[in-house]
Formats: sequence, C-alpha cells, structure tokens
Amino acid sequence: MSLPLFTLKDYQLQTLASLRRFLEKTVELGDSDTAFYAVTKQPFTPPPCLPGVPYVCLRIPTGGGKTILAAHSIGVASDSLLRTDTPTVLWLVPSQTIRDQTLASLQDRAHPNRRALAERFGENVRIMGVADALYSKRADYDGGAIVIVATLQAFRIEETEGRKVYEANGELMDHFSGVAEGLRGKLETGPSGDPLPSLANVLRLHRPMVIVDEAHNARTSLSFDTLARLTPSLIVEFTATPVTPEEHNPAKGIYASNVLHHVSAAELKAADMIKLPVILRGRPEPRDTIGDSIAWLDELAATAGAEEAETGEFVRPVMLVQAEPKSKDKPTLHAEEVKKLLVEDFRVPPEHIALATGDAREIDGVDLFDRDCKIRFIITQQALREGWDCSFAYVLCSVAEQKSPRAVEQLLGRVLRLPRAKRKRREDLNRAYAFATTTSFQNAANTLRDGLVNNGFERVEAQALVRAAHDALPGMEDGGSAFVFEEPLPEGADADSLKTNVEGATGGRVEVDIKCGVLRARGALTAYDRTALLLAMPGAEKAVEALVHKSRGARLKAMDDSAAIRFAVPRLGVRSDAGLQLFDRAHFLDIPWRLEEADPAPILDYFEPPKRAADEAHVDVDTAGKITLAFVTDLHEQLALALQERGWTKNALVNWLDRRLPFSSRRDITRVSSTLFIAKALDAIGAKTGLGIEGLARAKFRLVEALVKVIAKHRDLREATAFERALFPRSGLDFETSSDLELVFDESRYGYNQPYKGGTDFKKHLFRVIGDLEPSGEEYECAVYLERHKGVKAWVRNTSRQPHSFWLQTSSDKFYPDFLALLNDGRVLVVEYKGAPYFTNDDSKEKRLVGDLWADRSSGKGLFLMIENKEFARIDHAIGAVPT
Repeated sequence: MSLPLFTLKDYQLQTLASLRRFLEKTVELGDSDTAFYAVTKQPFTPPPCLPGVPYVCLRIPTGGGKTILAAHSIGVASDSLLRTDTPTVLWLVPSQTIRDQTLASLQDRAHPNRRALAERFGENVRIMGVADALYSKRADYDGGAIVIVATLQAFRIEETEGRKVYEANGELMDHFSGVAEGLRGKLETGPSGDPLPSLANVLRLHRPMVIVDEAHNARTSLSFDTLARLTPSLIVEFTATPVTPEEHNPAKGIYASNVLHHVSAAELKAADMIKLPVILRGRPEPRDTIGDSIAWLDELAATAGAEEAETGEFVRPVMLVQAEPKSKDKPTLHAEEVKKLLVEDFRVPPEHIALATGDAREIDGVDLFDRDCKIRFIITQQALREGWDCSFAYVLCSVAEQKSPRAVEQLLGRVLRLPRAKRKRREDLNRAYAFATTTSFQNAANTLRDGLVNNGFERVEAQALVRAAHDALPGMEDGGSAFVFEEPLPEGADADSLKTNVEGATGGRVEVDIKCGVLRARGALTAYDRTALLLAMPGAEKAVEALVHKSRGARLKAMDDSAAIRFAVPRLGVRSDAGLQLFDRAHFLDIPWRLEEADPAPILDYFEPPKRAADEAHVDVDTAGKITLAFVTDLHEQLALALQERGWTKNALVNWLDRRLPFSSRRDITRVSSTLFIAKALDAIGAKTGLGIEGLARAKFRLVEALVKVIAKHRDLREATAFERALFPRSGLDFETSSDLELVFDESRYGYNQPYKGGTDFKKHLFRVIGDLEPSGEEYECAVYLERHKGVKAWVRNTSRQPHSFWLQTSSDKFYPDFLALLNDGRVLVVEYKGAPYFTNDDSKEKRLVGDLWADRSSGKGLFLMIENKEFARIDHAIGAVPT
C-alpha cells in the first residue's frame, strides 16, 4: 500500500515551534532551567545525575503522531541547540516490538518518518539498532545524522546487551584514533589509560540527543543513571501521560516531567486526527451487547460504502471485542468462547474473525487496510500487540463488565484514530463507538472517561467526549431487557413451523409469538441475522426488512446533538475578477518579495563574531553555593572537536545558509532572491569583522540566527506599510462580508490547547467545553458578562491558531478575537479584550482597523469591540444600538 504525502498539522507545527523556542532560549541564556521557565512560566524539575541537560517533555495524546514529531525534532535540535549537521541520536522505545516498528519506518525511505529526517539531512542519514552500532565506523558519524533505535534496557549494564555497550570492542577502534586532547578526559578509560573502545564511549564523544518514546516508563533513578553514563546533549520525552507534579516523589525515585508543550484532544479532533466523541451504549447481557455492536458495525459498513461511492475513499469498519480471561473456577466468555459465539449464534463466517491474544496472534503480518482482507472482528483479552494500529477500528465491544480504566485504556486508543487523518462527510464515520456489558451505565461511562484520561486526554475533555446514546438508558440500572421491536407475522404463514425455523436460525434473538401474531426482536439485528431470517422465512422479505429496519431505527446519536444552535459568522472578503476571496496577505503584498533589494547592513546588529573559548574549566560555584555549568558552551566545543570543519567556499556557505532558513523566513522569497541577499550580508560582515570564509563557516549557525532576524525586520516594515495602504479607501480593494465565506462553529471541530477548569457553570457557551479560558482574571470576567447578558443567545471562546476559529488578517499574522457572541436578534458581536498597555502598540491599531472594517462591511449584522479596563458597559451600548 503506497503511503500518502504527509503534511504536518497546525498543532504539530506549534509543538515543534515550542521545542525550537526552548532550545534557542537555552543557547541564549546558557541555562535550560531558566530557559524552561522563560518559555512556560513553570519551574523546571532537574532530574538526578544530569545537571545542566535540557530535559523536557512533549505531551501528545494517543493518535497525535508522536513518532513523526520525534523525527522532526531531530532537525529542530540540530539547528537550535546542537549547531551541527551530524547529530547523533539515541531513540529509546519501551519494547522490542516498538523498536522493530520504529526501525522499519525510519529505514523506509518512502515512510513519512524517514522523510521527516530527509527534509533536514537529505540522504545523509544512517539508521541502526544496537547490534549494527557495535560495528559502526567513524565515517558513519562524520558523514551525517546517526539514529540508533533501542530499548532503554539495552543500555543497562546488568542486561546482556547492555554489557556489550560498555565493553571494549575492536570494531570501534577507529573512533578513538587521534582523539583531541580536550575530549580524552570525557571518556571511560581501559587498563592502559587509553579511551576504552566501547559503544558507550562513541556516544560520549558525540553527545547524543536522546528521544524517549512513552517516557512515563523511564523516569526512575535507574533510568536517569543509565542516561547519565552517555552524557547526552538533551533529552526529549514523548508521551501521552507524563509524570505529574503531584506524583513527584524523589524519595521513591520518581521525578515529575518538565512538560514543555501540551496538545489537547480538541486539537487532535479539530485537525481530523481522531474519532470523537465516543458514543457509549450499555446492555446488561453480553449477547445483547455483541448483537447491538454487530448491528452497528453493519450500519457503519453501509455508511462507509455510501462514503466511498461519493468520495472514492475506502473504509472497512472493524470491531474489537474484549473477552474475559479464562478461569479454572467458572465458565467465562474468553476469546475462544467469544469466537464460538460469533460463529454459532451470530452466523459470522470464521474467516471474518481473528484472535489477538497471548497465545494466538492471527493479525500479525495482516494488512487490515487491504480491500481484499476479510477480517471484521478482532478478539483480544487484555491488550493487543504493542504498536498495533488500524484506523479502520471503529467499534469497541466489551463482553465483561470493566471496572478498571486500565483494562480499556489500550483498546480504546485503538479505535480513536481517524482513517487517513481526513474528516468524513458522514458524521457517523467521524466518531468511535463503545458497547459495554454493564448493569450500571454510569459506571461504564466513568470507566470509559478514565480510559481517555489514560490516553492523555484532560479529565474535563473526557467528561464531554464520552456521550450516551439516546437509546442506551432504558432498563440499564435495574438490569431489565430493553430494545424490543415487533413486526406482524406474514399473512397465511404456518406459525408453528415459522417459530421453529426463525428461533433456531437466530439463536433466539428473534422469537415468534404465536398468540400475539408477531415477530419480536431483542436488540438490533445484524446483517447475519437478516440473512438467516430470509432463509428461514422464504417469501417474507417485506416483513424481514421491516423488522431489521425497526431494530436499527434508534440511531446512536449523542443526547443533545439535535438541540445545537447554528452559529455562523460571515468573514471579510475581497471581490475581484477571480470572485470573492478571503482577505489575506496576498491582497496587499507583492509576492515574491525581492529581498535582494533590501539593505544587508542591519545584519551587523544581530551577528556577534565567535570568541575563542577560554581555557579555564567551565564548572564554577555561584555566590549561593550552587554548582553551575556552562553547559551550552561545553557542548558546542566538544561537538566542534569531534568533527573538524571541512574546506568551505563562499558559494557553498551561501547555499548552506539558504537551506537552513526556516520556512517562516523564506515563505515569500525565491531561492535566487535569498541567496543574493545572503551573499551581500556575508560581504557586509566580512568587511566589518575581518572574518574570512573559514571563520564565517565556523559561525554558520550564528549566521542563520542573524539572517532570520534581519529578514524578519525588513519583512515587518514592508508588511505594515502595505497593510495600511490596503485599508485606505482609495486602495482599489473591494471589501465585503458574505455568507459565502461564513465560518460555522462546529463542536466536532472546536480546537483549544487547554480546557476551562473553573467553577462557573457557563450555560450559554455554544459547546460543552470552553477552550483556553483561565478560571479568573479580566478575560474570565468578560466571559461572565457575556454569559449573563440578556441580549446574548450563545457565545464562543474563540481560540487562537486553531484551524476552525474566526480570524481577521493583519499585516503580519492572523488576528483571533477573544469572544464571539450570537445575539437574540441574529447579529454577531466580536469582542477583543486586552489590558490598557496593549492599546498603545501598532498591533492593536491594526486589529482595530480590520475589525472596524469587518463590521462596517457587514451591513449592520456584525459588531466589533475592543475593550479595556473592564469597560463591559460598552457591550450594552453596542448591543442596544439600533442596526442601520
């Protein structure tokens, strides 16, 4: 199966941007502790044995793409912290299975994970396991990026594989010939006093970046000791469930994670990465649970067929069945028994079923995405094989009452991924479904919500993202049988014969009541039931179809979906010969930008020539008695000693610098234009500092930083001037707002980074969860004012930088107002709230200009306010004004 082109989602770009900011700040301040606080405003928890090492966590919920983010993070770290084209990376995973999968994806040149590395390093990448690393040569490390994928256990000296990492190895001798004197003291030595030719010492030479997958498994004192022996340059954790400050307990060897960036479930949902909400239906009897889930799987299959006919996208919904464990003391519905039940009672063909337990691994090597694959049911007990993933899994069916969220955690994660990370036109295909055997519906819902939390979701999110189906409540608390559907017997039918045939064919799920003259179905009937009824009742197709239709008639919809308010906001557009288009940068900027015409001299304000490092030790004691390390300086010196710079020419350096400019710096610049400007900038620096081409090459990463800053300065001036001209009445642009460009607020696409966790119950907010609102402060007070205003029908906290939020274009960026309110008379109020100092800068003036323009072109249907200092009475005045 060919892999699609992979484009990073907005939340993934923001995650990498957070990592870049932190690492750049670490270089600027020379201290990761201070840098972490500067970026997050949270204190840094230093791990033991790793003083000075930047050690941070990126929290990504299940389905968020941790592996591809880890692959991209290598390039980010190389440019922002390591300042090298030849990084060494130790990629640690929790198990051998995950190791094999990660190795395979990174070695496959067509896979998005490998292409993420190729974007930065081209083909100069070597991927290996520990076994290969034990035979690697010096040229491998000098020629490009090295990524070693292993388990953490492989580096523990008490393990067999770990001992090989620390033992002398003749295959690695060439790494230590001619080692610079400044490096020898950093290596373990053998009996002769020379550096020990071990893999551990090779890693010490190159100060590896360490990536830790599922990092919550590796935050013990033993793990930190193991990592410290390898002298890493930085450690980046990727996990859905970091160790929280509440769990921090150094006395027990447990240390809290330093969460640098948190991705919410809402961001994944808005980016079409996962299926949400999870629709829950509970039944007291396991057979009823299975019958309902199979019937819904049939419904989804039909829906998927209609979707494919319309869009061409193939999806075959799959059901995961969680069986009970075997018991010596009592009969249970274990995996083999569930398979027997499916085959004998529900008429499921055996080839549609696969077992995935400790003893049976029938999905290993099976391509579940293959159109010819027949598997529709996967039966497991506690957990599927680690790393297994199939986004076609839509339905989770549990035949045992689950009371522990850990019991459903992994399986729940398997049904959350949205096929091809692409929203479907039919809403049923954008949701996941859980069918639980339970005598307490509330307990089942709470267990499912806790399972989401264990997959990295916020508890507030989980409360809103598990929805009860309309027809899931009757009979649940008292264990009674619900969902009975009836259809009259066909006229002239032999009732006695029909009773024998029908009840035998359906295993009693359809009964014939001779006295009442009806067919009676308990629960939803499956496609297999339908076939069995047609065979048992020849000539009664109409009655069969009617009964099947009735039994499936109560669709699995969330309780209050039908009560949703439609909130649509017309957006600002420009009318031209090409039609009506959203107003954006392209309407006021000439693209491409001729950067080479800009003055290169200002680069001297941002470039500091390199200084020769002092010979004294970098360890010192400050006035408070705290030991400090010039960690960054030491790191850069060691990497420079480990790899001598090759000969450079001016053209080679210009092209290298051009390739290193981030997209944000060169988004509107051609390569010819940027290279001409870079060459002029190098001439200006050389003339001022006297640095030759080799000196400039040694400072190439500083040059990248300076180029980014000077290009940004030129761009800001250019864009601000062009933007103001565009908004002048004589600019020639024909602005208007139109429903053709409207944004419709949709809960399934509402993105935010953090859910509101305050105590105020906001009933008028359009969605169940409020995003990115603090539980106190002036913005919170503004939200309360809108909530209590009689003229407001509904309001939305408009979140920043989310793909389905409302925005207006400014000179350099998109502007996301804080609140939007739908008024009782149908008008829309847009509110931006900021403190008084904010209103003195140019950015606020641009926001006011474009906001007023949007309102002016709305023909009285839109109101725009910029409020400061709690002047909430202005909302009364604006709403009370008579629209013109």
